[in-house]
Amino acid sequence: MKVLGISYGRKMSNTEILVKEALMGAKDAGAEIEFVRMQDLTIKPCTGCNACVISLFEKAGSGDCVITGDDFVFIDEKILEADGLIIGAPIYEKMAPGHLKNMADRQGPGHDLAFRTIAKKIRAEHGITHGKGPDERSFKQRAASLIAVGGSEWDNLALPMMHLSTVSMQIEVVDKMLINWIALPGMVALHDEKLERAYQSGKHVVESLKGNVEEAKYIGDKGVCPLCNSKLFEIRNAENGQMAVCAVCGVKGDLEVSSNEVSFIVQPHEAALAHVKLSGKFNHARELKEVSLVPHPNVAALPEKLEKYKNFIEASRPSK
Repeated sequence: MKVLGISYGRKMSNTEILVKEALMGAKDAGAEIEFVRMQDLTIKPCTGCNACVISLFEKAGSGDCVITGDDFVFIDEKILEADGLIIGAPIYEKMAPGHLKNMADRQGPGHDLAFRTIAKKIRAEHGITHGKGPDERSFKQRAASLIAVGGSEWDNLALPMMHLSTVSMQIEVVDKMLINWIALPGMVALHDEKLERAYQSGKHVVESLKGNVEEAKYIGDKGVCPLCNSKLFEIRNAENGQMAVCAVCGVKGDLEVSSNEVSFIVQPHEAALAHVKLSGKFNHARELKEVSLVPHPNVAALPEKLEKYKNFIEASRPSK
């Protein structure tokens, strides 16, 4: 069993210290461990070319990202090798740093477990043996702990954003830690209770992997969403009674307040559509196929329509 620690923070600052403490717990629980500091890597942003989706859906290929010239293949390989993940990030402007979002986008649909399962099924049904199909390591169970570290309570989007980075690969989040009011570098090392919490988090990732991770106990602060423990919601004026949408797993339901406690009521048929469930991912693939990937009936007119914008204005660029 291997647990990979990923820090999006500075070298030997608070995030890295907590990730390493969690790795110590994982090691003591019997796991092989490895650590990667994302600030040592260069990750280019996703360009939205859809090559990964085309590879999976149209060619029953690997879904691998086609962007080259950076360190994405290195970190992607490390994640595929791992069974457990400890992901730590500092909080900048209420959320995790932009390079975490870069990683989430680059893995995105090309690593979506449902999409890769569909490509694998196509290869089997059509007897396709040539070329490269989805990496078999994509289909093993994984568990993760998320650790967000900030200097105040300007932290609302940090853990939701970090959780979203695990959704595509169907990684089960078994713990979330929000550590705030520690802004000065390295000072978390003076907080024994927070170090112990991180240590236990690392141990719990390993213990969760010894059984069915979908049934693993979640040990973080209890959230409001019963499916992903998120506390972040979008409120909608819906006529069907589903007034709220979980910002992480996308499940729809109703918020109720009783005795100063908020509950999120989700019907079983809606729970099956949650983005953190494989059934929800398959539904998403179906929606794409039946709606957004269907050509417009007037698609032949598109080239002429685009001419209006093609030469309207040039993008400003720095001089070289």
